[in-house]
Amino acid sequence: MRLLIPTNDTNGASAQLSGHFGRAPFYVIADTDADTVVVVENPSVSHGHGECVPASQGFADGYDAVVCQGIGQGAINQLNQAGVPVYVSDGPDVAAAIASFRRSSLRMVGSEDACSGSGSESCGGHGHDHENN
Repeated sequence: MRLLIPTNDTNGASAQLSGHFGRAPFYVIADTDADTVVVVENPSVSHGHGECVPASQGFADGYDAVVCQGIGQGAINQLNQAGVPVYVSDGPDVAAAIASFRRSSLRMVGSEDACSGSGSESCGGHGHDHENN
């Protein structure tokens, strides 16, 4: 299984999870079968809230599921329409997210998890460092 995990840095399995899917500077593609990780830059890191071209389009054949801490409803909808499951992780880094995925202890994202852009608790409490559009 190939997981797409938004991160704040390029430290591979030790990379800190980003609090928001579309605003992550990097993504890690973790292959749980081959036990490998590849770091890629987010081509859509600078965008208005709700305007990103989510990684579902940028890496269409590069992953099977998303594991994140926060994500907007639009991205959830696009990923779901593409048949990509989205899981929520509260772990601090990629290694913890992968371990939780392997234990089947991650939960599927629900609409109550969607970021509203207001920095509210519906964003997992991670807040937003960007303007609302």
